Amino acid sequence: MKTYVIGDIHGCFAQFQKLLEVIKPDLRNDRLIMLGDYIDRGPNSYLTLQKIIHLQKEFGNQHVILLRGNHEQMAIDYLNTPTYLSNWSWNGGDSTLKDLQKHGDDLANYKDFLQRLPLYYEDEYFIYVHGGIRYGISLNEQKESDLLWLRGEFYRNPASEKKPVIFGHTPTRTINGAWKPYIHRNRIGIDTGCVYEGLLSALELVEGKIKTIIQVGKKEAA
Repeated sequence: MKTYVIGDIHGCFAQFQKLLEVIKPDLRNDRLIMLGDYIDRGPNSYLTLQKIIHLQKEFGNQHVILLRGNHEQMAIDYLNTPTYLSNWSWNGGDSTLKDLQKHGDDLANYKDFLQRLPLYYEDEYFIYVHGGIRYGISLNEQKESDLLWLRGEFYRNPASEKKPVIFGHTPTRTINGAWKPYIHRNRIGIDTGCVYEGLLSALELVEGKIKTIIQVGKKEAA
């Protein structure tokens, strides 16, 4: 079985579609893990949500693992506390609300889906999370806020977890100066900034090793 891991989409649906066309996952046998931040900032959050929900319904949550990102959490927080809108809007939530409205849809229709998204996933080779984890704390005791929001305290930490951690959230250009995955000290960052004129990235993993890195940008998705 192959495992494909995709970083932050942020409504970049054209690039997401192109990436799936390139990697051609056989989701009856392979596994697709997505690290969250499907919505906000980009132009097509609605289509992105429709696609990932359809994939998980068709192939099941053992073959399509959808993690929660901090932007999904902000959407949940807005639905629970409408006064939170200003904070979410500042982080790109307006684009999601406007896109849903354009399609005659409502964010409330996705509340149950968003709340069911897990905060991390672990297999025999890797730990997958949106933001980061704190060293020395078991996964089930990690703070939700760290799993969703942690940045430098995680990826700059020289300590190593029991398994390599694959994460999104922090645009790689702020870590390694480039729109390419950050691979260092058992940390693998794959938010390669699609919504910031960067690239959307996927890792192909086979038996605990990175076999291929696949990247798609605006030109390739046109």
